[in-house]
Amino acid sequence: MKKAFVITTFIGTLAINDGNKVVGFRLIGEKEISEKLLRTKEELIEEEKELMEELKKEGFEVIKGNEEKENFVKENLFEIAKELKVVKDRIEFNSLISRIGAEIARLNIKKAIRKDDLILHANNAIEELDKVINVFIERLRDWYSLHFPELEKAIKDHEKFVKLVANYGDRKSFENTEFEDLAKKSMGADFSLADLKIIKLFSQNILNLFSLRKKLSSYLEKTLKEIAPNLTEIAGPTLAAKLIAKAGSLEKLAKLPSSTIQLIGSEKALFRFLRGKGKSPKHGIIFVHPLIQNAPKKLRGKIARVLASKLSIAAKLDYFSKEYRADKLKKELEERIKEIFGGKK
Repeated sequence: MKKAFVITTFIGTLAINDGNKVVGFRLIGEKEISEKLLRTKEELIEEEKELMEELKKEGFEVIKGNEEKENFVKENLFEIAKELKVVKDRIEFNSLISRIGAEIARLNIKKAIRKDDLILHANNAIEELDKVINVFIERLRDWYSLHFPELEKAIKDHEKFVKLVANYGDRKSFENTEFEDLAKKSMGADFSLADLKIIKLFSQNILNLFSLRKKLSSYLEKTLKEIAPNLTEIAGPTLAAKLIAKAGSLEKLAKLPSSTIQLIGSEKALFRFLRGKGKSPKHGIIFVHPLIQNAPKKLRGKIARVLASKLSIAAKLDYFSKEYRADKLKKELEERIKEIFGGKK
């Protein structure tokens, strides 16, 4: 039986026979060819399906790809393109190849941007924003305490403190509030209108940063639930983001053993231990998880080990299988924690 080898090239899908003669061709436009050349080898594009069906009807044994034939086509593509009247000369051919090559490069770069890169940037932005907010709040508290030191001592919640300063400014404005008595007896200095105006403006901008942080956190949580739903459910959005960021990507996290996940973030303590200058750490950043935070100190090591195991499974599910099993993992985790509290090994 005569054979036809189907190969997709920069100009389209063509078929050649044993004698290297073109026996079928489907032209593909520049806008479409770039993406079609990037599909997996196993995936058949529409032009390949049509041509293969047509060749079978003509009595050919159709073979998709062949290293020897692919090399022949690659080396002789200009002559084939000219014979098929796709191009007129070498200049037109080189220009075509150049444009398609540039588009393929662009698509490759676009595909190379992983979705979890967005998690890394959002998480880093939140961490940097936290540092800025903390610095600004410290500055505001020191500044406003010159005018109303009693309020600075009375309000521990940073955001609440900033809102009060932004809304009232002058301590005399605290009439008919729970802070009226403090304001009347205040030992602070009087501020001019210009002083109060600028400090209120500073406070309002800190509130804007709080608002931005909330929006970033909301975006991060939504993105995490799309990319790593199992990990997010077990760890919580904040810890899930930090684990992915510390590992470098969801892929890298999924490939780590649970013992390493348990200690992510404790590298300095581990290094000191290996140098004989401290105790072996029992956990890293997973310490912020409520299950560890709320546990007695003597049980935290065991709980960290169990939690890390479930986090490892969750990360692997999210990266390799995309199967959602967080409910089952959470139930297993809760049962194991109960066993630990009950004294079982």
